[in-house]
Amino acid sequence: MASILLNVLKRVVLGGDRDGAAAAGSHGELPEFGTLKLKRCRYGWMLFDGPFIGKCFELYGEYSESEVALMRAYLREGDTVLDIGANIGDLTLPLARMVGASGLVYAIESHARAFNVMCGNLALNEIANVQPINAFVGRRETAENSGLQAARALDTQWGGLSYVSEKLPPPMLPVDELDLPDCRLIKIDVDGSELDILKSAQQTIERCRPVLYFENDSPANSPALISHCWDQDYDLYWHLAPICGPDNYSNNPVNAWAPVNVLSLMVLGLPRESGLAAPEGLSRIATSREWPMQETEEAARQLAENGLLES
Repeated sequence: MASILLNVLKRVVLGGDRDGAAAAGSHGELPEFGTLKLKRCRYGWMLFDGPFIGKCFELYGEYSESEVALMRAYLREGDTVLDIGANIGDLTLPLARMVGASGLVYAIESHARAFNVMCGNLALNEIANVQPINAFVGRRETAENSGLQAARALDTQWGGLSYVSEKLPPPMLPVDELDLPDCRLIKIDVDGSELDILKSAQQTIERCRPVLYFENDSPANSPALISHCWDQDYDLYWHLAPICGPDNYSNNPVNAWAPVNVLSLMVLGLPRESGLAAPEGLSRIATSREWPMQETEEAARQLAENGLLES
């Protein structure tokens, strides 16, 4: 019955088959549900809103495809992946397709609204290999020291809505309490709590030796984050990932933020004993104080001047 209802929704709202819907979405108004829009995108149907992720799906039919390509290089059918800070499922959907029906993605999102939209996107695409979890990931002592309260109060350039909702606070979940028998990759995008999450995954990292892929956009937090990963015997590489590019699903060559090139500052971590190689062009991190953020900081400054750094 659920499958029948989903197919009816797709046809009634957008009309015709999937190809027709995609064409209609690219040339006409997208159907809206409150503030959410619906569109057929590169990896399936997406409900979305917002000035960055949502705008990318609306204009390009995809989001941060360079991040997708990097993670694809290390994933295989049957792998287990942690997507921490899954948001609306923007990277969860491609990860689910990479690991296939025999694989598993744990998609963890702390904010209730984003989590609900992610679940809607999983349902719309009938994805059965993703375990969605509404939780704030970190060590339990972080919660005891009011980490959740601090997260609620935090208002950063990129993450004002990234943490938790006041009305529906999520439970605390250390990664190690998942007790994963294996894990190929851990992706983390949580606007500042990356180190605490990695510390909550100490046993998982020692046991599974996963590839790490995390955001590192705070010069104040970066040295400790880098040093922690080095202590776990990881080699680290900067990945400045543009959120959009000219070669996109919608064949739209126009950069909506021009002349700014909006980037996510990510770090790839490879276990030293694994023999895995970083993709060509990535710069290996040599010192914990290293900071390749001049271009991104300039982009943030220009966005702020234009009133675009809103959650």
